[in-house]
Parts: sequence; structure tokens; C-alpha cells
Amino acid sequence: MALTSALTSDANEQITPEAIRAVNESGQVRYFMVVTAAGDRVGVVNYRRSGGHGAYTIGGAIGDPARWNSGVGGEGLGLLVDHLFHQLNAHRVEFSTASYNKHTMSLLTKGGFVLEGILRDYHFLDGEYHDRTVWSLLREEFEAGARELSEQMPVVDLVPAKEKQRAKELLAKYLANQQDAAWLSFANRAARERPY
Repeated sequence: MALTSALTSDANEQITPEAIRAVNESGQVRYFMVVTAAGDRVGVVNYRRSGGHGAYTIGGAIGDPARWNSGVGGEGLGLLVDHLFHQLNAHRVEFSTASYNKHTMSLLTKGGFVLEGILRDYHFLDGEYHDRTVWSLLREEFEAGARELSEQMPVVDLVPAKEKQRAKELLAKYLANQQDAAWLSFANRAARERPY
């Protein structure tokens, strides 16, 4: 089975399971399956490092055109963006797509991404050229959006906040009994809260 990209809109490229496996194993790009609640594998999302420290480029593909407007691609990308900022300490996440991709344009224009540029006549499809759009989301923008959505879709930590706090308290108690003043600043840092 080959997937034609519905999210990244590289419509001239076919993505095969073998190609995904080879790139994933090389470490250049990390792919994750998009799976429905019923367990159907319907596509992929991916990321790779790009630019400076903490910068990533993301993409994705949903194979069945009937599922392009179902929300599974958007949910997959949302989970990926959360993973990048929340687990990999991303500072910047970039996404680009063809200007004719209405499903992805809808997702990006509503999802907090900022349009950074338009690459003119980048894609050739159906006998004519089309522009490519470049979008990004910075950490501050992600955190602002996460705060707004926190009641509807709370960020789930890998280690519960109470467990982390208890571990910090135990360490702070231990360090308070130590003579080295450099350790004493830990108690102050341990009291900080996540900005989102």
C-alpha cells in the first residue's frame, strides 16, 4: 500500500512502508503511526530536527482520502506537537504544505501556527504551479494555547506532578542538611511551576 500525503502535500511522492522503515531506522526522521480508536492504521506523522537547537520540522500523511477530513490527521499532529514541546523541549516547530491543501490549511489557520512565508510556484499539479506555505509554532505560542485548552485537554505528564513534587521535597530535605551552599539553591528551583 502506498500513501499519498494528505497533510504535507508532497503529492508527487509515494510513501511506502519500506521507505518509512528505512528512514526511521536511519534516525533522520521519526515516524509514528496514526491509529483510529478502532485500531485502524490510517497514516503517519513524523518529525526531524532542523535548524538550530530545539527546532523541528513536522509532517504527516493520511492514506485514505475518505479520512482526510475526519480529524485523525489533526489529532495525530496535535499529539506530535505536544510530544515535541512537552518531552523533547522544542523551541520551534515548523510545518509546510501546498496552498491547495484545504484540509491542512483549515488545521493550520485554526491551530495557532503562524504563517512565515509563501514559496511561489513550488508545486506542479494538474497542469499548473501552486505555492507552498511555511508555518511555525514557537514555545511561547504553544504554552499560551496549552493554557487555554488545559481544562478541555490537560497535558498528561509521564510522571505525575505529585510524585515529582515528593521527590523534590525528599531531595531538598537531604540537601538542607548538607554544608555545601551550592546545593541550597535547589529548594528554590524545586518550587517553580511549569509556565503552562
